[in-house]
Amino acid sequence: MRGPLGAVFRRVRDVGVDLLDSVLDRTCPGCAGPIERFHEVCAACDAAVPRSGTALCLGCLRGDPPGDSTGRGCPAHGAGRLLLAGPSFGPPLDAILRSFKYDGVSRLAPWLASLVPEPPGLDGDLSFGYVLVPVPLHPARLARRGYDQTGLLARELSRRWGIPMAPALRRVRDTAPQARLDGEGRRRNLAGAFRLADPALVGRRPVLLLDDVATTGATLLEAVAALEEAAPLWILALSASHGGGPAARQGPAEAEVAAGLPDVVVSTTWRGAGRSVPRSP
Repeated sequence: MRGPLGAVFRRVRDVGVDLLDSVLDRTCPGCAGPIERFHEVCAACDAAVPRSGTALCLGCLRGDPPGDSTGRGCPAHGAGRLLLAGPSFGPPLDAILRSFKYDGVSRLAPWLASLVPEPPGLDGDLSFGYVLVPVPLHPARLARRGYDQTGLLARELSRRWGIPMAPALRRVRDTAPQARLDGEGRRRNLAGAFRLADPALVGRRPVLLLDDVATTGATLLEAVAALEEAAPLWILALSASHGGGPAARQGPAEAEVAAGLPDVVVSTTWRGAGRSVPRSP
């Protein structure tokens, strides 16, 4: 709507949004400070979180012993367990992610999706073959939480990237929250937690496996094991953030990750999906 009437409409809309934010006492989940209209994170916290991808090996994150590497991807674990992760799980991102996962602030999904590194080959022919698979919640936990946070991220990225999202996995065990467990406890907790829902969704296709946070890599590795039963072309894991200690993050260099993928995607730029994402007015 343009002209004087449009200006009046926008002014009334903005006043209404400001009033609603005041009534709901909406503050930045990162610092509890004020936020701009139509934003979910304040400018300071948004600027403090980088939009750059980190190439990691899930085997290194979990602390797996070195295996028979092909010389591609990770020197210790090969090319089958590669991860592109967003920034480190530290302030203020840790508080923002907790609000998203545990405090019901599902509207943070577009902002957090901006942290997920773009997969290689997104601008080429490979994008037509990709399928995006979110790591699912167990139905019991979904009922308690009211939404699947990784599913929300996947829907947002599917829209941005033009890649279909496929519910190819189901969670068959309602495992204990991973945040309360150490590395070995996470491994035991997740053993056999996932099953294929429909092998036809991922068979003979390049798969992008998405989780919100990768700490020890245990969740993603269990999901990878389930997906491999459908014989996908290859699997690349993605996450909005990563954690773990400095020693656990000594995975492959970005060039080594690229070398572990098919030749068509060797040349790539590791970057996030976007910058600050305002709410739709």
